[in-house]
Amino acid sequence: MRRRRRHRRSRGSSCLALIVLFVILVGLPALLVRSCTVSFFSPRDVPLVKLWDADGGVLLTITLEEYVQGVVAAEMPASFELEALKAQAVAARTYAYRRIIRGEGISEHPEAHLSSDYRSGQAWTSWDAFAAKHTPLAARSLQKKIKKAVSLTAGEILVHQGEPILAVYHACSGGRTENSEHYWSEKLPYLRSVEDPFSTKSPYHYSTASIKLNKLAEALEVSTPKNFRVVERYPSGRVKTVEVGDKWYSGREIRQRLGLRSTWFTAEIVQDELVFSVWGYGHGVGLSQYGAQQMAIEGYEYRDILQYYYQEVEIKTVY
Repeated sequence: MRRRRRHRRSRGSSCLALIVLFVILVGLPALLVRSCTVSFFSPRDVPLVKLWDADGGVLLTITLEEYVQGVVAAEMPASFELEALKAQAVAARTYAYRRIIRGEGISEHPEAHLSSDYRSGQAWTSWDAFAAKHTPLAARSLQKKIKKAVSLTAGEILVHQGEPILAVYHACSGGRTENSEHYWSEKLPYLRSVEDPFSTKSPYHYSTASIKLNKLAEALEVSTPKNFRVVERYPSGRVKTVEVGDKWYSGREIRQRLGLRSTWFTAEIVQDELVFSVWGYGHGVGLSQYGAQQMAIEGYEYRDILQYYYQEVEIKTVY
């Protein structure tokens, strides 16, 4: 009886030894391969961005993926749907990638590809600055969401005929996007005006603004502002030219001088003020961010969103 028990113990020990040996021979190499970043596999060749941090007054060198995280955090509310954030990530990456491969720098700091100041292209924020605007718990959750959106689209850009596009975007179109040449000078085949019902639910779809007539005269450098008149509009409805006194202005110049949300406006004099009705927020060209959010809410994926606002483009993985 005792011999049988010893025999059973011996068989149990042998099985245990075989299991341990199997783990060592099979499991350990697999673990090493998964944890290794150099010996077995080469890391992806992610481009580096030379970024002028306008807040810190320093030149930063970071990976393009790190840069895109900061742009998404600065340019789009992190509360937006994941598919909208992914669309924003691809647009931001495309905009930066195009500048990098073309060797373009910003005018204020030619040594930098981009600036954190949105007026030089697109906004960017550090995680410290982002966290300062939220509670610690919210900051961690939103940061995780943004990183996920960027990670799920890593290396993806928009191309037209094989070349990275000028992936511009704005907050809200007001109901229709604009052709590139109607805000800037260059006509680009992928930046065409499209109907945009998705943007009509945005809080920026419609707004009003007013300015005292004496302030209007100062801003436009005219003596008689009472004959403010829209002379011509683009097919989208946005203002092309305005006449005030003996001067003519583009809709873009009126927007910039008066601080209007867009060039899609009407105006009328009410007592001693000029009152504007304004549709949309931004230049109106390319991706509408609030339109992207509504499309995501309605079940569209980021690829659908991008190919709706940018015409005849492909999504290409470049690294």
